[in-house]
Amino acid sequence: MVGVRRWVASAAVSALACGTAVGVGAGPAQAAAGAPTGLRTAGQSCAAEAPGPYLSPARLNDAQAVVLTGAVAEAGEDAQADFQVWDVAKPDERQQWLGGAVAGDQGAYVQLEDYSKQLDGVTYAWRVRLLDGSGASGWSDTCYFTVDRTGGTEPVVTSPEYVDGDVDLRGAIGVSGTFVFTPTTDDVVAYRYRFYSGEASQEAVWVDAAADRLGAPLTVTWAPKVAGYHSITVYAVDRAGNLSQFAEKAFTVRETRPSIFSADYSEFGPNLDFTVGKPGAFQFSGTAGGTASFEWSIDQGGPSGTAPADASGKATVMIAPTRSGQQTLTVRSIDRDGTKSPSRDYSFVVDDGPIVTGPSGDVIVGTPVKLAAAPRAENVEAYLYWPEDGGLFPRPVQKVTVPARADGTAEITWIPTLADRNVDGLRIQSRSADGTLSVPRYQAVRVDEAIPAVTRSGGDAPGETATLTARTRMPGVVKWTVQVNGAETVEQDVAPAADGSVTFRYTPTVRGYHSVGFVAHNAHAATTLGAAGWTVTDAPRITSAEFPAPGSGRIAPGAFTFTPRLPGTVRYEYSIDSTGYVKLPALANGTAVTPAWTPAAAGRHLINVRSYDAKGYASTIASYFFDVAPAAVTVTAVAPASVAAGAVRTLTVTGTQLRAKDVVDVTPAGGKPITGTVRSTSADGKSTTVDVNLAGAALGKATITIRPYGAGQSPVVRAAAFTIIAAPAMRATKAPTITGTVAVGGTVRLTTGTWTPAPTAYAYQWMANGVAIKGATGAAYVIPASLLGKRLTVVVAAARPGYTLNRATSAATAAVAKGRAPAPTARLPKITGTAKVGRTLTADPGAWNLKPDAYRYEWRLNGKLIQNGSVRTLKLTAGMRGKKVMVTVVARKAGYNDGRSTTRAVTVAK
Repeated sequence: MVGVRRWVASAAVSALACGTAVGVGAGPAQAAAGAPTGLRTAGQSCAAEAPGPYLSPARLNDAQAVVLTGAVAEAGEDAQADFQVWDVAKPDERQQWLGGAVAGDQGAYVQLEDYSKQLDGVTYAWRVRLLDGSGASGWSDTCYFTVDRTGGTEPVVTSPEYVDGDVDLRGAIGVSGTFVFTPTTDDVVAYRYRFYSGEASQEAVWVDAAADRLGAPLTVTWAPKVAGYHSITVYAVDRAGNLSQFAEKAFTVRETRPSIFSADYSEFGPNLDFTVGKPGAFQFSGTAGGTASFEWSIDQGGPSGTAPADASGKATVMIAPTRSGQQTLTVRSIDRDGTKSPSRDYSFVVDDGPIVTGPSGDVIVGTPVKLAAAPRAENVEAYLYWPEDGGLFPRPVQKVTVPARADGTAEITWIPTLADRNVDGLRIQSRSADGTLSVPRYQAVRVDEAIPAVTRSGGDAPGETATLTARTRMPGVVKWTVQVNGAETVEQDVAPAADGSVTFRYTPTVRGYHSVGFVAHNAHAATTLGAAGWTVTDAPRITSAEFPAPGSGRIAPGAFTFTPRLPGTVRYEYSIDSTGYVKLPALANGTAVTPAWTPAAAGRHLINVRSYDAKGYASTIASYFFDVAPAAVTVTAVAPASVAAGAVRTLTVTGTQLRAKDVVDVTPAGGKPITGTVRSTSADGKSTTVDVNLAGAALGKATITIRPYGAGQSPVVRAAAFTIIAAPAMRATKAPTITGTVAVGGTVRLTTGTWTPAPTAYAYQWMANGVAIKGATGAAYVIPASLLGKRLTVVVAAARPGYTLNRATSAATAAVAKGRAPAPTARLPKITGTAKVGRTLTADPGAWNLKPDAYRYEWRLNGKLIQNGSVRTLKLTAGMRGKKVMVTVVARKAGYNDGRSTTRAVTVAK
């Protein structure tokens, strides 16, 4: 489409130079002698006048270039075609295009591939001459062409019947309509259009139609074949063959065909309750008012007829199909004036295939598949079945006949073999006595080849026996065929175990690839081969705790352990990082450990090892790659986020390249580092567990520092890695209690109460009226006299490592009462001295169970108190002659009731 110029860079096919070429004249000239003739522009004859043909390079060839050619009569070995191309509006700015030249109709040839020199909308002139050595021919005639790369805007599409106006009331099936395509540019020569319908989308094809003249509109007449959604898409085609933007109009075609419905003979699938000869209900409904009747027929000579419509334009017809299989019912509605509507086709299947029951889905090779078939057709005498092989096209049909019983039923037995591995279903049909075949019934099956599953242990080294066990899903295995290393000539038949499996032992004698395959057989078929393959090597095994593979080691000393596979290994040779091989004798058990080795640098390293036996035979070389990464240590997280102070706590540090030999420090806020004990490190180096004693640690954010082992390792610090919080306090769930006699001299005892968690230690303090009793810190306490009248309590302190000590106080006792009165022991009080007038009697207080603080003596004469006090003696007078004297000793002790004991009476002599 002629329009605005565009500049786009592209690669030129040959070396070009812009500007005025040698020998360029002021304007076009007629062809000189020896100049190329038969000039063609993009395959078209030379246009001697502007604008020439309109060309769209993108539509011409894969190179998307205008091709210029000319016929050459003769050309030397080094001849060149010298093309000049110029914008007719700029004759002084000429392009030079050089290319090889040969004799022939297109001996002078060039592709104008530079987009920036073939601008859209520009008319170009061109000519060509031959350059041969130092000579040049004259110029050819001048030809013209115009570059047109764009197709312009979309045309305008109108239709009074279908596109414009009220589409629901205009047009119908079979009603012709006119569609007018009007261009929006003046260089349109043709149109490309397509009618599309949702119901018959497969019939949508593109149509190309030429305009009567340049820039003329086009009128198309079209009648719809179906109803519902439709659209028309239209392109305008310009002189260069460019397509415009497309115009699309959607419209609806009014439905005039009757509708058809049947639940008995559904178009969505067969109803097995209905078959040949059984009438089913079909409902017809007219779609326009005035429907009087319907005419109907079934294809291929099936039944036909007419049916009157009811007042609502509907009819129900009972139709009994006369044959089985796919068939089409065609229905027209007829108006009261006799006008017939377009026909409606209704496709359905009449299914008289047998009822088949039995296994479906996966079936195992060699296992009989038993299917029961019951007839749905008349006079069934036999059944035919055949497998459908999904791997073959067309699918072969090899039918097997099974006679029916007298009642028309039969049992079909099919035994799949490996030849049936691609079968995806069975087809079963009945055959009546007159030879009529029913619709086939499909039973989906997939054949499981029962490939043996093979497991292996051992056999990795020469001389080491491999034990292989094979199992299969195929039942009834009667034998196994074992194939060693793919050689059918060494197959062995082996009897199965009781469970159908087989165990086979094989000892490889040489290194290299080995395989053992198994095929199971039962009475009907064999399975597909199942095999175990592995590589036997005599290369030694290499392990290293310090330099794991996979994993990463450090720039620190480490060793490698070699374990032999070669029988009789007596020594090793190893090389680290392609240095010279080092000899290393084997220990008695064939193993060896290298001396400690320290990597010189980080990165990937390699150790190669081979072993030798006593005869000097060398094993295969074992290669062991490992990484050393001094700068890869990171700490990404510490768990838990909060840790209680007061005891040894376990932290989990997450990161990369962590190792058990790392030193882990925890620095509390404002405190000194606490070095932890690494308990374990994961094999991948991504986590480490460490125990840290946080007894006495300050609360707040704590920092984790990893000091990696090995050279070149800088400490890795994670500030505020976790928070140290106060340890949880012990909690009393039941208060302490006091038991015992709450009296002076009495013993009271405590119970500690109940605590959570269970304490590991207790401390006690007895209190009197809330004041601590000095020294009273035992589990029992003897009440002194000084506490008389006071109330006792006890404070119990419970402790457990990792928890804050807590205290609980018992309930107070009653006031401390006086103690029990002292009582004399075995030596009772008595009166000593001679009971005669003039003499003095003395009271002996005796011995008491409590040492009294003091005694008081009550002397009585014939029961009458005559002296009371601390005096323990009594002077006998004449008035006392013949009377009885006794004394009561009162023992007094602070805090205790008084004790009393009365002596025997003595009589004063006359």
